[in-house]
Amino acid sequence: MMYMKKSRVFLLAATATLTVLLTACMSMPISTMYKMSQFSPLDMEPSEIRVAIRTNEVIDVQNGAVKISMGLASEGLNEDGEKVHPAIDEKYEFQVQVLTDSKADITPILLDGLEERERLTILKLSNEDAKVMADVLALARKYKASNVKINGSFSIGTENSCFGNISQFEELEVDVFLQTDNKEGYMLFIEDIDIIEEAIDRNVDLKAVNQCQADSNGE
Repeated sequence: MMYMKKSRVFLLAATATLTVLLTACMSMPISTMYKMSQFSPLDMEPSEIRVAIRTNEVIDVQNGAVKISMGLASEGLNEDGEKVHPAIDEKYEFQVQVLTDSKADITPILLDGLEERERLTILKLSNEDAKVMADVLALARKYKASNVKINGSFSIGTENSCFGNISQFEELEVDVFLQTDNKEGYMLFIEDIDIIEEAIDRNVDLKAVNQCQADSNGE
């Protein structure tokens, strides 16, 4: 299989005015790049979003190990320069939470290539965050339907301090799968992120900060 490799920043146009941004050292399959080029965040179903992490079985993937960020900005003007909606410039961050009962969410693509001593952890948005994201997407659709130019971003990143027991490793590769709705199912989003190498690149001392700050209250 062919892969495109890029370090630090990966940027794709999802629509004319929405972008998908990914920061990390990564390897992304060509098939995923094509899917992402066709992807629009406006089509997501927040309650059905899932992120699956595949890594060493020793690692304790915790709430907040994956963060989803979104941003919306608009002057509220239509193509004729008329004020149609209020100006907005908002940023949102969602910490994805571990599913305690994830058997129903495990699909063949997640098991394909699963190696000995690896395990899967599936995460989702809390009910509250799913509602907030749904409201954000509804607002973006409202502006777009009025022919108002709106700029947006959607990004996914890992929070290294929420990978428990990471101090036992000198390198740790992680695969990330993304599902934006049940109909489309999972796709291999990023392959072989070395999150320890990423932390070193960012001058993060994992032994000093290896304490997850995410809310652990679940849904």
